Amino acid sequence: MVNENGKTFLTEQEAKTAVEIDFQQYGPQPRLFRDLSPLILGSRAIVLDQGKHAGVWIKRGRKNNLKQIRDNELGNHLCRTLQTNTYPLPILAEICTRTFQVRACPGPNPCDTKQGIWVESDMGSFHCSQCGDCCRNLTFHDDCTEQDYNRWQRLGLTHILSRVRALETNGKTTGYKIWVEPGTSHLSNVCPWLKEIPGENRWTCMIQDVKPEICTQYPFTRKHALMTGCRGTF
Repeated sequence: MVNENGKTFLTEQEAKTAVEIDFQQYGPQPRLFRDLSPLILGSRAIVLDQGKHAGVWIKRGRKNNLKQIRDNELGNHLCRTLQTNTYPLPILAEICTRTFQVRACPGPNPCDTKQGIWVESDMGSFHCSQCGDCCRNLTFHDDCTEQDYNRWQRLGLTHILSRVRALETNGKTTGYKIWVEPGTSHLSNVCPWLKEIPGENRWTCMIQDVKPEICTQYPFTRKHALMTGCRGTF
């Protein structure tokens, strides 16, 4: 849920999943992982920032023997621990703040008053440079939503639907692939709706008003813009 101020409400589980996705899509983030270790692992974690033993050490067993977790393994260990433990909402909010590099705070969902985490997008001043990089190097073939598909059906946009492939399991639709070359199963490497503006070194979207939700939301956060090489400005 996104409110009028651009804040996104996440349930406890959604917040944990969002942190896990962040860890997975960017690869090892040693500084972040070490920063989060005391919050996620608690007093069992000892963080050493300098020297040949720099890293995160975990107390194990009754004798509190120490075992180092290498940076390339630490992200997975933090995810497993995060998913199997319950945290006070202020702690979970702090984990979100440090992970997404934006302000996050506990609060109720006004729809049902259930407590969760409100995360700021910090995207109010973002300006797209229309470089087209995100559309010329497609990585979101699996991110078409059911709402996207239903909207295109309702509007009779057959030219868009011809480039969408529904995925089925046991006769039920389980997802959608975009963008597909019509009549084939081949996925396009470049968005078919991207059009170059002659002489301006800029690009425009030919389905701007009905483009998928993922395109509307990109780059989601300042961090994602930085990590994915977005050339837009803030």
